[in-house]
Amino acid sequence: MGIFRKIDSWLLPRNLNEQFSPYVWLIYLPLFFVPVVFLHQDPMDLVWTFLALIAFLTLYFHAFWVKGQDVIYHIVAITLIGTLIALVTPTASSLFIYAGAFCCRLSPLKYALAVLIALLTWVAAISWFFSFENYFYIPSLVFTLIVGILNIYQRALNHNKQELILSRKETKRLAQVAERERIARDLHDLIGHTFSVITLKADLAGRLLDKGLNKDIDKARTEIKQLEDISRAALSQVREVVSGYRSSDLLSELANAKNVFASVDIEFHYQFENIDEQQIELDLASNKELAIVLRELVTNIIKHAQATQVTVTIKHENDKIVLAIQDNGQGFENNQHQGFGIKGIEERIQKLKGFVNIKTGGHYTGTLSEIGLPMTARD
Repeated sequence: MGIFRKIDSWLLPRNLNEQFSPYVWLIYLPLFFVPVVFLHQDPMDLVWTFLALIAFLTLYFHAFWVKGQDVIYHIVAITLIGTLIALVTPTASSLFIYAGAFCCRLSPLKYALAVLIALLTWVAAISWFFSFENYFYIPSLVFTLIVGILNIYQRALNHNKQELILSRKETKRLAQVAERERIARDLHDLIGHTFSVITLKADLAGRLLDKGLNKDIDKARTEIKQLEDISRAALSQVREVVSGYRSSDLLSELANAKNVFASVDIEFHYQFENIDEQQIELDLASNKELAIVLRELVTNIIKHAQATQVTVTIKHENDKIVLAIQDNGQGFENNQHQGFGIKGIEERIQKLKGFVNIKTGGHYTGTLSEIGLPMTARD
């Protein structure tokens, strides 16, 4: 296997989305020699066909390394090879299909379509000029058009998808910046007000102590005690604000899960049943714990499930918030799920008197995970 990996790394770059597809696309090349072997008597025809194949393969694999508009040179070269070798074998029409497939690498879209149309026009022209048979130009024109259009369309979809993912990431970053600014304002308002009160109290206590009278000293003690209370209350409020900033919540994790699944081509939907978002936000302990569990299960699905669809339902059932996650993946057998972090989730949820049900196999397609926590849980 080591030698094959070295050859693969030499032929193709590592950043391809589908690393083995370029090899699969070459499946028709052995047919390249069939007419030459069975219909031609001149051995040189076989030599020219072999040389044309070597030249084509060199251009084919090198085309995956070039970037931008430079692929046009490979398209033109493959077209010329196909034109010359078409005088020897009618299966040279397949080379025009490969040239059409590479048109999707050109940008903008109008340029790619223009090159594809020019290629089709060229095939029609040489077919007319050399009086090629219809079994040459009909497959060449039809399949070059179909493959070229499909590749251009798929390339445009992937480009739009990447732009959408980038836009979502930018939106998420802006939301994080806005949240930091909100925290900064909250801390500024809290600390600014608290320190103003502390300054006034400290100044008053100092002036009372300066007088040295017993009744003023008692008042000073009272002011100092109030300073202590204010400081403790302020510290508690600061901790609450910072804790709210650090902790995740279920609604944020749902939004994050949607972005994560979109980036790996997994369809994701979530819905609420018998519960609204305000109830979830008020139930702080359950909210935070379910957010942590959701994050863990999303990671498990991406790593192990091989799913294409995921649905999350949040519902109110028997005085509990229930988080149900259904995927259509491969599932697992027996207690295999214990190795996927579910045991840690069960321990966390059981401490809050909740439940964890994992259903897979049998009548279930994929895996259904249900996690319930009491609605009465509070921080």
